Amino acid sequence: MITQEMLEKTKLFGDLKTFQWQELVKITKEQRYMEGDVVFSEGDASTELYMVIEGEVAITIKVAPQLADSNVFTAKAYDIFGEFAFVDPKPRSASARCMTKSTLAIIMSSDFEEITKKFPRIGLNFYRSLVNLLSERLRRMNAYLRDTFVRCSGLEI
Repeated sequence: MITQEMLEKTKLFGDLKTFQWQELVKITKEQRYMEGDVVFSEGDASTELYMVIEGEVAITIKVAPQLADSNVFTAKAYDIFGEFAFVDPKPRSASARCMTKSTLAIIMSSDFEEITKKFPRIGLNFYRSLVNLLSERLRRMNAYLRDTFVRCSGLEI
């Protein structure tokens, strides 16, 4: 069962009142996966946000048909993934596969939208935290791309 304490550890919802946490817990489902299970595949249509409660999930992208999938992120305990499709209902831009036996907390975007209509503070805190998280990930990706370019070009900085 997903608890308030588990959701608090994701640092995604900020400081909420007890009744607001209770509303979030009500819409959060728990799903268990075995090692190797696919959570979703690149191109899938879905709008769920996932939070790792325990285990590890590899987030991969297909770079080219003739190449193996490339691991872009490993989600560990209290990391989130699936945030793109959660806020923008386009097909999944990556795949997610459990690297170990995993327990995930899942929130459907439609359920989240309903409670944010009643409790706007939940949405405000979530979107602030999400922007910070995405900014941090984008900075890491920029550094990775810069380092890759430098390494491949033979330039020194």
